[in-house]
Amino acid sequence: MALYSPSVLSEAASGHRLPTLQVTLAFVRACGGDTTEWEQRWREVRGINGFDPADEPEERYPSDTGHPRPAQLPIGPHDFVGRTAELAGALAATGQLTDARVPLVIRGPVGIGKTTFALRFAHRLVEQFPDGQLWADMGAEDVAPMEVVAGFLHALGVPWERVPADEMHRIGLYRSMLAERRVVVLLDNVRDEPRVRPLLARSTTSQILVTSRSRLLGLDGVRRIALGPLARTESLDLLRLLIGSDRVRAEHAAALRVADFCAHLPLAITIAGRKIAAQPGRRLAEVADRLDAGVQVANWLWIGDIGLADSVLPAYLSLPPLAKHVVHMLAEGSDEVTPAELARTLHISIDSAEYAMDSLIDVGLLHRVPAPERYALPALIGRLVAQETSRFAMHRDLDTVELPTVRTPAHPFRG
Repeated sequence: MALYSPSVLSEAASGHRLPTLQVTLAFVRACGGDTTEWEQRWREVRGINGFDPADEPEERYPSDTGHPRPAQLPIGPHDFVGRTAELAGALAATGQLTDARVPLVIRGPVGIGKTTFALRFAHRLVEQFPDGQLWADMGAEDVAPMEVVAGFLHALGVPWERVPADEMHRIGLYRSMLAERRVVVLLDNVRDEPRVRPLLARSTTSQILVTSRSRLLGLDGVRRIALGPLARTESLDLLRLLIGSDRVRAEHAAALRVADFCAHLPLAITIAGRKIAAQPGRRLAEVADRLDAGVQVANWLWIGDIGLADSVLPAYLSLPPLAKHVVHMLAEGSDEVTPAELARTLHISIDSAEYAMDSLIDVGLLHRVPAPERYALPALIGRLVAQETSRFAMHRDLDTVELPTVRTPAHPFRG
């Protein structure tokens, strides 16, 4: 906790020499003492006894002796529009004067721009947290929270051989360092509570940001902010940045049709905009007509190594059978749905309907609409899932699958 080597601490505690002020205050902080009071005492002792601690050897972790300050945040987004209210809300949630800063969870459905928003916000905070920025992508199946903690400790200056092997000690050191440093931490693409809980901490000096499709309702002591689709004006602003104001101004109606096709999802609009920008001689009306006529969504919304399907299909495949069935039901024409309506339509219990909808919300496929407790599946997402599952002969299996685990055993056909 003091972040000094055993030899330095032992010598400082021996009573033979006056420790340096830095070592003294490290002891004080590790023991929960008042650093201002102990610094005054140290200066009094030094003045009375005439000690000069200037030649006292210090053996700090490399973070204070040339170790680079961590700056792990990916490059910030250039094509960013809107979100004024959300940025203000995030600033208010992280800037409140309380005993400690609490983690901020930024959540929203697939393609809504959570990472882009978090990076934009984190880069705004850099000046407030001059000791560095830590970042980890928590979305991979094999991500291990304890390994992430070890990597963060090393980035903060702890040599690998001195990273505690014991998990509780490792977490304790990580949280202690966040309490002493001014660091912003971004934990991106968090899938569930267990893989992020060890990395959370309250700190008066550091700020933790979390992005997730899931609501992560099991987490205590966090604040949450939710992102929704862009407003139509913001969607057009994003297209202007991507393809140029002149093209959007010249074919305003066609640009709006493209944005509507993309369901006003920042990821879809970004992919479409970059694709259109690569064809400067093509009229937007021609693009919009082709989209209205029908395209293979996964192929059209794909550029380089980025595709909307890469976000949507893994989320869909992770769903339980009933939730998959609901996706296909909504994709075939249902507009908005509530748990009660879903229960009546499928002749299942309210509990089963809520379970299915919660699953869809937490993988990021359902969007909440302004009406209370009503949710919708964007037509773009429904079309993509229907096309891809049909292509791989999955739809037929899902339509005939038994759903014993979610139906009410005693009354399987009651709402």
